[in-house]
Amino acid sequence: MKFISNAWKEFIEKGYISHAVRPEIAESWRRCKAYGVDPMNGKGNNTRNISVDLKIEQNSELIAVARPTMESIYSIVAGSGFAIMLVDKDCYVIDVIGDSDIMQNADKLNFVKGELWTEEAVGTNAIGTALYLDKPIQTIGAEHFGINQHSWTCSAAPIHNEEGDIIGCINMSGNYYSAHSHTLGIVTAAAQSIQKQLALTISNKLMNITFDSICEGMIVLDEKLEIKRINDRALEILGIDHKEAVKLNIRDSLRSVSFNEIISKGDVSYNNVECDFYINSKRIKCTMNAVPMRVNSKSIGVVITFREIQHVHNLVNKVVGYKATYRFEDIITRNNRMKDIIEFAKKAAQSDCNILIEGESGTGKELIAQSIHNFSDRERGPFVAVNCASIPRELVESELFGYERGAFTGASKEGHPGKFELADGGTIFLDEIGELPLDIQSKLLRVLDNNKITRVGGTYEKQLNVRVIGATNRTLQEEIGKKNFRGDLYYRLSVMNIKILPLRERKEDIEVLIGNFVERLNIKNNRQSKKVHKSYIDKLKEYHWTGNVRELRNVVERDYYLSDIELVSASGIQSYENDNTVIEYHQNIDNIIPIQILEKENIINALKGCGGSKIKASKLLNMSRSTLYRKIKRYNINNKENKSVSK
Repeated sequence: MKFISNAWKEFIEKGYISHAVRPEIAESWRRCKAYGVDPMNGKGNNTRNISVDLKIEQNSELIAVARPTMESIYSIVAGSGFAIMLVDKDCYVIDVIGDSDIMQNADKLNFVKGELWTEEAVGTNAIGTALYLDKPIQTIGAEHFGINQHSWTCSAAPIHNEEGDIIGCINMSGNYYSAHSHTLGIVTAAAQSIQKQLALTISNKLMNITFDSICEGMIVLDEKLEIKRINDRALEILGIDHKEAVKLNIRDSLRSVSFNEIISKGDVSYNNVECDFYINSKRIKCTMNAVPMRVNSKSIGVVITFREIQHVHNLVNKVVGYKATYRFEDIITRNNRMKDIIEFAKKAAQSDCNILIEGESGTGKELIAQSIHNFSDRERGPFVAVNCASIPRELVESELFGYERGAFTGASKEGHPGKFELADGGTIFLDEIGELPLDIQSKLLRVLDNNKITRVGGTYEKQLNVRVIGATNRTLQEEIGKKNFRGDLYYRLSVMNIKILPLRERKEDIEVLIGNFVERLNIKNNRQSKKVHKSYIDKLKEYHWTGNVRELRNVVERDYYLSDIELVSASGIQSYENDNTVIEYHQNIDNIIPIQILEKENIINALKGCGGSKIKASKLLNMSRSTLYRKIKRYNINNKENKSVSK
């Protein structure tokens, strides 16, 4: 110690540094002299009057991580006259632990929270020099530039973040006679430990942020099926808080999941399975994944991820295209009655009433339905169109209302949502609603009454928010008289009744419709410039359009492609006329027998010929049994007269 004291004195008085002084110390002395540091001082100072509380707040994470390490070191050296200090990247003391006697001496040196300990402020010292050099260093006795520190030994090591930037420094100080090389090793190890803990803390924070930011609910269970982690999204879906979540019995909440099987076998998992969470007397339908966690071939728990079924349905709707594309401005008309119908439809759209659209085939009932949806507050919701006539009778209920898993042979093991569920929050368009079987009509009436559906094979009633728009080309009031359609359903459905005009009653629209069709075809076919001859329009106006606008569009499209000249002339329709695709309206219809009468007579004759056997009659008529049953009911045929009523 005497040597270094003499070397320090010689440098202060003469500016000479002995070659025996460590290079790090020698260079630091020179810097301190250049800074103008007073060698007769050496006490910590805070010339900028930095707020202690502010510094602690700015470095709260570093303090929180470093404190346990500092306490661990102190537990080893307690009573040996050491103090442990933590400083930030700017060299301000932010935490101190030490024996009472050493802390008194520290106070005399201003070795306290909020004081600055850079080389420029107090001269050569382990903290300031370590941060300057960015490496661990030990200073003993007179190696300190300030004389007030000559009775001290200090060991300091910088602390870095994951990017390698200095974020602080840990220091261990005591009496100079207690100096030992292992002290530097202790603080170096401590700095590394703090760095690793900080990296782990940041990693955990990122994981937690990720855990809570995912759009799915997530629950982490241990091997005892106790909830260890649950994210905010899961709490939101289940409608509970953290306290309730901790008490949750997952077996009672997820009754359809065999957790014992997942834990014991380790290779069993659930993927995209519909399930029900039972929470506080509520039933929450979700799609769920349940995957086992395994470490060293041992099950340590289960991870559950789930979404509300409605979220999944919305995603499905986007993918499969359950969206209305047409708007009222897409409807082309010059007819005043048609314009009035459109205005009425707009008013109906602004309400939330059920709507019935009546009109012949091809008049644009779905066009009106889509326009109503897009004009309503449900515009952003799904628009699900269902052709009731195209669904086999035995599948109508499951198609409309869905089914639970195992509801019938061949049913998906996950269950299946019906069209009503997919339309939740939007509009369902039931086209050809007059074709629905009577038993389904009664269930539909219930849905219209309470906005709830029950899946096939299920007992749970799900609340929906769906507007129903029905459409038919039949006269439902006549069907009511024939007992083919329920009167109560008709009146419940037709709160707003819209009757679309057939094309023959709006012939002024034929010209503008033809022009629109040709214009679109020109664009579709590399912007050709075919035009319509007036004679062609006049010719088409003479026809009785039984297929309405749809038929007109098909005729125009055909003639467009058959025309080899620039103008689409009336000659282009000649072959169509000859093929009877377009049928002229004849006033003399006295000799025409309605098809329904012929069909009824045919069925009666078939039943008589088969002795009343419906099975044989259906084969003879080349129609399914279900169709035959429906037509017998529709035409009110008394089969008792045909010997006996067979199967």
